Amino acid sequence: MRRILAVILAAVLLLQTGLLVNEPQKAYAATSKAEKVIKALNIMNTDKGEIDSSASKITRAQFAQLLVNLSTLKDSVAAASNVSLFKDVPKKHWAAPYIKTAVTNGWMTGYINGSFKPDSGVTLIEAVSGVLKLLGYSDSDFSGNITGGKMALYRSKKLNKNITVTSSSANLNYSNCVNLLYNVLNTTTKDGKNYASLLGYSLDSSGEIDYLSLVNTGTQGPIIADSSWTSKIPFSLVNATFYKNDVKCNYSDIDEFDVLYYSESFETVWAYNSKITGTLTSVNPDLINPVSVTVAGTEYKFENSTASLEFSSTGSIQKGDVVTLLLGKNGEIAGVLSVDEYNTTITGLVLNVGTHMVKDSQGVYSSASYVEFVDAKGNLYTQDYDSTAVTFSKEDLIRISYENGSATISKLEGQRTDLDNAAVSSDGKTLGSKKFASDVHILDYHKGTYTKVYPSRLSGMILLNTMIKYYATDASGEITEMILYNATGDMDTYGIFAGFTLSGASSMYQYIVDGKTNSLMINSFDDVTVTVGPAGFVIKNGSLASSYSLTGIPVTVIGNTTVTSGTEKYPLADKVSAYYLSEGKYTLTTLDNINPSKQKVTAYYDKAITLGGRIRVIVAEAAN
Repeated sequence: MRRILAVILAAVLLLQTGLLVNEPQKAYAATSKAEKVIKALNIMNTDKGEIDSSASKITRAQFAQLLVNLSTLKDSVAAASNVSLFKDVPKKHWAAPYIKTAVTNGWMTGYINGSFKPDSGVTLIEAVSGVLKLLGYSDSDFSGNITGGKMALYRSKKLNKNITVTSSSANLNYSNCVNLLYNVLNTTTKDGKNYASLLGYSLDSSGEIDYLSLVNTGTQGPIIADSSWTSKIPFSLVNATFYKNDVKCNYSDIDEFDVLYYSESFETVWAYNSKITGTLTSVNPDLINPVSVTVAGTEYKFENSTASLEFSSTGSIQKGDVVTLLLGKNGEIAGVLSVDEYNTTITGLVLNVGTHMVKDSQGVYSSASYVEFVDAKGNLYTQDYDSTAVTFSKEDLIRISYENGSATISKLEGQRTDLDNAAVSSDGKTLGSKKFASDVHILDYHKGTYTKVYPSRLSGMILLNTMIKYYATDASGEITEMILYNATGDMDTYGIFAGFTLSGASSMYQYIVDGKTNSLMINSFDDVTVTVGPAGFVIKNGSLASSYSLTGIPVTVIGNTTVTSGTEKYPLADKVSAYYLSEGKYTLTTLDNINPSKQKVTAYYDKAITLGGRIRVIVAEAAN
């Protein structure tokens, strides 16, 4: 089916590129944050079409509309003008109403001979004058050399960020214009107010226009991918950007039953392929108004009312049915497939086994064995099984195949031999001789805890035979999912082992995490570190399962992502604990407060970098 969809979409793309005579040419996908924001706000759109990256100059007529688009008057200017202000701008000129608005508000001016020169390129000083007027400045704010004063203010307000032209008489091209308009959005007006916020746009924590807010505001969906999904997207897919599970991909990676969202202003499609197959055990709170359902032992909420209809009293799905939930971007139900629509196989790692009481259709209770497991996507399942036919233990591999509503449950053995000690490429795209699929799912597990992993986290690593629990490939041989065992170390907790204190016949294990001292009672010294100092801890259900010492190296430089020790660089973990050590006492601090040139600094890693190790703890002491 995936191939069929790819062929259909390819045909659609061919039509869009060559056979649809009225299809407008679309601008290429935005690259920089500035371009993405400006495109999202449709600021580069004019009545003559969107200005794209091929524009070597922005005309004065175009810039007049761009100023309107960047102002509070956006969408309020009349589509036609009833007056001709300039001899070269008749009232039927496409930009006449925008030129009139720009001139009336003092954003732009004409020439002394009565012309406006709408087709001439807008110069840097003309553009600067226009945006400064939007920010509330007037010529009276500048004394002496007005042009020099405007250019000085332009630089001091950092409106020149990422703009390559410096001469005030130079014409603005596409990229310089985009950056100027973006810089205006993120600067302040004459009276100190953020300009973007005056236009009603949200700001992020750094005080800049919130790109994610723009994306979410303009995102439409969900759409369930079928043979006609392309007709539901209101823009050309020729130059669109595609993401699958938040990783950039190609249109051919879109599969049947993927959950899709799109942004017309960003010309972007997001796809998610998370599916949950299992038995429907409850509809909550009732069939009249279903808010969530429990499938395979886990409760899932509905993304919208449409998705909930199939589970209501008017729907066709009943308790006890095997269904497949299609989960959207927030992990909520966007759609559902019945047993005859989707057959699948799920492979996972056993977390727990046990027995519980179940009620049959006659209301009779009986004891049943169940297994709880997690798949490579991080989805959690609970499945009843016949313990007389197969037995499971924690950390076993389980496989469940659903076909026409019937589940076949088995234990998996020997799934890792041909990738023993394989190396991940430095770009994170291959493992040994095998490529990672663009939408690969990787799970790392360690002693009851697990986390999702991106291939980039594994780049440059050697995956030992003990690290690869399971993997699967598609028809082209690309790895689509993996379950690893303690490959990254990212599930463990890192801090300081502070020593033991006696409490009767037992010992109290003292440790510091995030600057807070904790105590755990232990009855033996097995599986615990006995060296005071930085350590890693495996904490399960609030109890210490094991701990181990970290390896220290002297630090000469602390960078954004690495520390340097001599001539070697060591990568920092996403979360690094920093402490200041004085007279045997560890005090939590931040990396900003640590200076290797003035302090004795030691960084501690959990294991060799080639085996996934990272700097976990950094300790600073007063220099001798």
